[in-house]
Amino acid sequence: MMFTLDSRVSRPFVLACDEGYAMPLATTLRSLVEANRSGWPLEVHILSVGFSENVKRKVVNSLPEGSASIRWLPVDLARFAGWSTIEHISKATYARLLISSIFPDGVHRALYLDADTLVLDDLSPLWEMDLEGAVLGAVPDEGLGTEVRLGNENLAAVPGVRDYFNAGVLLIDLARWREEGIPEKALEYLKRYPHSPFSDQDALNVACDGLWKRLDPRWNYQAHCKRRISDLRAPQRPGIVHFVTWVKPWDARCPRLNAEFYDDFRTRTSFARTPADKLVDALKVIWSRLKSVLKRSVVVRQIWYQVRLPQSHRGRNSAPRVSAE
Repeated sequence: MMFTLDSRVSRPFVLACDEGYAMPLATTLRSLVEANRSGWPLEVHILSVGFSENVKRKVVNSLPEGSASIRWLPVDLARFAGWSTIEHISKATYARLLISSIFPDGVHRALYLDADTLVLDDLSPLWEMDLEGAVLGAVPDEGLGTEVRLGNENLAAVPGVRDYFNAGVLLIDLARWREEGIPEKALEYLKRYPHSPFSDQDALNVACDGLWKRLDPRWNYQAHCKRRISDLRAPQRPGIVHFVTWVKPWDARCPRLNAEFYDDFRTRTSFARTPADKLVDALKVIWSRLKSVLKRSVVVRQIWYQVRLPQSHRGRNSAPRVSAE
């Protein structure tokens, strides 16, 4: 698809992910174009890591012809080599910090979306939001922000900012972003704290502390583990749902309250589940449930302990103490 940039009407979307997230990326984009009521092709920029040409074609072919222009921007993660992420987050997340560098000065705004989102409503009201001089508009992180405020000791390393936002949906004023030196401030934070628990999200919260505007929670709905999205009706239905945490609706090993809802979008992409995929998912569910049962078994835990215990430490009196549960 051809890429054109018209700063007079430009409403660019930015996403960032590696090839391992190709299916969620295609599903997010499919939901985005289906929700579009603007009447013109959407302008999409993908900060990509490790995408083959074949997988790129699959992503593009997941969208109706002419519905979007796609610009692939390869990112070298070597520059982020010294920084960590938690287990379920790819280092591609750091590519968010490069957003302002991919647009000329004439482009005033960009909307960043994580690739684990679904767009359920037209985004024109979001694009037209008055940011009132703020660097960006975002939605507070419901779970994380609350736990930090309550003093959860496991989150002591999360930076103490006035209010903590989730970085999965960001409406960015590119001029203000540059004026305030947000990328530079974020990078400086990461140099000082390379193992910050939530990586670039922590860094962006520090860099934007006091400079961002709260958006309506419907633009980054994070309660997917608590409610069936299909049960929500206007005005409760979100504009963008964000599948935060490690619980993803496409992962059979996770609680899947919204699996069918998500799969309805995925089915309309080039990554629709095949019969083999469904069989593998069913086996994953069985294995996950079996492991859960086994973990609760005292006998199995005793056997596991003996298997893990070095031979030199096994003896007549070396049986582990296991409390009955």
